[in-house]
Amino acid sequence: MGNFGLDIPWTLIEPADPSGSDMVDVGGVKRKWLDVPYAAQSPSQVLDIYLPEEGDGPFPTYIFIHGGAFIAGDKQDVQFLLAADGVNRGYAVVSVEYRKGFESKAPNALCDVKAALRFLRAHAAEYRLDPERFALGGDSAGAYYAVFAAATAAIPAFDGPEPVFPSESGEVKAVVAQCGCYDLLRLAPPPEAEAAAPKEFVPGTIPANLMTIYIGANPRLFPDFAAWLNPITYITGDFPPTLVQVGKADAVVPCTESEKLAAVIGERCGEDRVRLEVFDGWNHCALNHIVTKDWFMMANMDRVFGFLDEVL
Repeated sequence: MGNFGLDIPWTLIEPADPSGSDMVDVGGVKRKWLDVPYAAQSPSQVLDIYLPEEGDGPFPTYIFIHGGAFIAGDKQDVQFLLAADGVNRGYAVVSVEYRKGFESKAPNALCDVKAALRFLRAHAAEYRLDPERFALGGDSAGAYYAVFAAATAAIPAFDGPEPVFPSESGEVKAVVAQCGCYDLLRLAPPPEAEAAAPKEFVPGTIPANLMTIYIGANPRLFPDFAAWLNPITYITGDFPPTLVQVGKADAVVPCTESEKLAAVIGERCGEDRVRLEVFDGWNHCALNHIVTKDWFMMANMDRVFGFLDEVL
């Protein structure tokens, strides 16, 4: 175990397999529910709920969606450090697992995130959550899902064929989007470049045919379908207050993706509805190991939860 020089009160469990992900040690959280099913189509449809050590609630709730290039990641891996400290700040924190690209194609993972939101609202009293103060956030692919779910809260077409708790609202009061990708065409190589791509997933890598794995076809062949899967398409004037964070030196997703998201929210909702923070020298939020430690340091937790304190 170690905390990799971080100044937040969490440690990481290093995997025995060097290709595996560091996991957040949540053993010190006294009040928690792990692997709670929110739907019944897949074992992947589970979530973890963590409560502050003291208080009866109902607590404002930060619901976190991990990234992983649409095909990897885990609800308890290192990315959870981006949200975990909420329990020390008076928040209930929820980490959501979902069906990934090798198991199920788009937009099923989005349907999962929306199902998790409705499940949490339906069971808010049981878990001491305040259903009027839900915030949704994520990093990388998780930011994509967070923005998409918030933007389509009132669009049943993205709820799936047999949605759970369909009478419950999937609306949230705030969004946090960290180093996200929204235009899937940006990650799609020319179709001919996929010919030599490995057919098996190599841990720790982003396969050349990533978008084909996630969608089922190269989006460059179906640009209208790619536009349908772009969450920015659905942002309207009532989109919730949003914090957008990105590293200027992001080597995985161009920081222009985050800048465009912030610009669209500002244009459609007003400049006071979005806060864009661009950090010089910061790389992408890490999956397997911490690339830029600043993402996980106390100063950034202060930014994220300071924003949520303002808007929830």
